[in-house]
Formats: sequence, structure tokens, C-alpha cells
Amino acid sequence: MRQILSNSVMLIAMASPGQINSLIINQLAGGEKRVLSLVVAVRNALGASSKGDISGMVKSALRKLVASGAITDADGMYGLSPAPR
Repeated sequence: MRQILSNSVMLIAMASPGQINSLIINQLAGGEKRVLSLVVAVRNALGASSKGDISGMVKSALRKLVASGAITDADGMYGLSPAPR
């Protein structure tokens, strides 16, 4: 349990919510994606600093980005919100 907590604290220190948001937005610029694809992409982008389970952090970031209107969620497919006209 102590090791899991240690890994989570290390991950949080290495990846800020703003950094995860930016990585998600960059991934969605290439087209719609599902949550698993975004988790893998964020983990790969963070590289060696991504120790532990980051899926919860990515899901939380997705909820916040959807609530802010920055991205859309259509039945589990996430994409960038259309530009306002």
C-alpha cells in the first residue's frame, strides 16, 4: 500500500492537471478519441514520469474539460468543441 501511495504522489508531482489537459487537447486535435486511447497517449507523453495509474487523473481532466466546454463527449467519444462563430 505504501508503494502505491508513493507512486501516486510521484505521479501527481510530475504531471500537473494543466499538463494533462494540454496533452488531452493536443491528442484531440488529431480527431476524436476514446478514453483508453487518451490514457495511453498521456502515459506515453509523460514517459518515465508516468509511474502508477493515471486513468483516474485523465478521466477527471476529461470531465472538467467537458464541463468547461473545451471538448465534447458523445457516448464516450471525445473531441474538440467546434469553434464559436
